[in-house]
Amino acid sequence: MMIIDVLNIVAPVALAVFLIGVGVRMGRFALALVTRRRFRGVTPTFERAPRRLGFFEALHAVLFGPYRHFYRRANPTWGRGYLFYHVAIITEVIGYTLSAIIVFAHILLGRPVPDVAHHLEGSFNYTPANLLAIIFGNGEPLQAHFLFGAFAPYFVGITWIAVGFAVVGNLHLMITLLRKRSGAVVADIDPPAHGLRTPGRLPWDRLLVRTIIFCIIWTELFARLHLFPGVVYVHALLGMTLFTLLPFTYLFHMVYNFLAVYYAVQRRMVRTIA
Repeated sequence: MMIIDVLNIVAPVALAVFLIGVGVRMGRFALALVTRRRFRGVTPTFERAPRRLGFFEALHAVLFGPYRHFYRRANPTWGRGYLFYHVAIITEVIGYTLSAIIVFAHILLGRPVPDVAHHLEGSFNYTPANLLAIIFGNGEPLQAHFLFGAFAPYFVGITWIAVGFAVVGNLHLMITLLRKRSGAVVADIDPPAHGLRTPGRLPWDRLLVRTIIFCIIWTELFARLHLFPGVVYVHALLGMTLFTLLPFTYLFHMVYNFLAVYYAVQRRMVRTIA
């Protein structure tokens, strides 16, 4: 298939662009950490300082506080989409990461991998297109059995739930975006903010990324249901497109998110943020 040839060409270029982009962004992030003064906590004269939080209490506040206190109230449709989509994307990213680790472990050990195009359980087809079809097609029977063995049915079941969350969540986010309500306040946040409303916007980068993610979700559904032959390669190509854009769009938070969460937790633990 022609798309296999395209994917073999695009994948190495996408990986190179991704690594360069992430390197530049992370370099700037590291420089900011080195040159910025570290927070030492609240000053002794600070009145009514927020109480210190334990690690798990602070982590819960960081992960769920924004949704409970703002998103759910300010924009319910977007808030639901935000919650469902992030449950899905975290599950999916973990699945893809595990799949990639397993695939490359087999390559390093010189072991065979499936040939997705020819439906062979064992081959030495280490081309980028085939490896990506294994990783991004980890919910299909051939790939799932290779990757997870006896655990494959459980993995597929769990990720089916994630795909359902992804469909529902992304539809909520797409509807909000197309109605120009991204970032809008459409309901009361709390009594003091009664009647406060702010208009939304339709940023091109979010529209582009959200559309690609929308197509990724549906091509995964089509691949799992075997509705169109070779659709897993379209799914993989869209995934690599998003992979390439990641360092240059708001999606970059997925790379440094663990660091961001760590520092946000630390700020709450030392009472520099309420």
